[in-house]
Amino acid sequence: MLLFAFPALIRYIGTIQLKSMARFAPSLLFIVTLIALNGCLTVAGKEYHIRLHSDGSGTATIRFLDIGSESEDTSDVSAEDFEHLINSYLYGSEFEDQNPGWRNVQKRLYEDGGLLNGELTFEFDSISTVWLYRFDLSGPLMYYVGTDRLAEEVRETNGRFRPEIMPVVFWPAGTTELYLHTRIRSEAPDRRSLAPLFRHWKREKADPMREE
Repeated sequence: MLLFAFPALIRYIGTIQLKSMARFAPSLLFIVTLIALNGCLTVAGKEYHIRLHSDGSGTATIRFLDIGSESEDTSDVSAEDFEHLINSYLYGSEFEDQNPGWRNVQKRLYEDGGLLNGELTFEFDSISTVWLYRFDLSGPLMYYVGTDRLAEEVRETNGRFRPEIMPVVFWPAGTTELYLHTRIRSEAPDRRSLAPLFRHWKREKADPMREE
């Protein structure tokens, strides 16, 4: 439950320029779109779980839900996209290279309910590393969701979100556990789940001599 009235908060942040928060958008856009890996990898949604310490450092877990491959026509590029996912993201350093403020990064892929998900955990030293903004130490924490071009919409959060007023999620000062669940919008005509390729990959890892 928020510790402040939303109308008062709106008046308070009336002095804040949203472009100050928007300067974090390039990093946000990258993480929003596991999306544009090769222009084809995509996710149906994401969950952010952030735990903050009093000095602004903390830990974060990001879950990528229902990882798939999209194309602008009916061509199947899922095998290439899955290879890129494994080599550049799971075993590679794509995330780390794009986000130098992350420490002790751990990554895994797993299947849940027939869908391929990914999980990313890391430590950080500053709230800006996890795309949060605060006007001053007594003010609320803010997460800039952005405009339609980011193709991400908030589905659930333990913060306060009024998109008809501004594209920002708010948490009161002193909040230590932040949660955000978003959905990725897409108009691609063809989408394929990567779960079958993940199952095949796991079997090959378990038995390299296996013939399909």
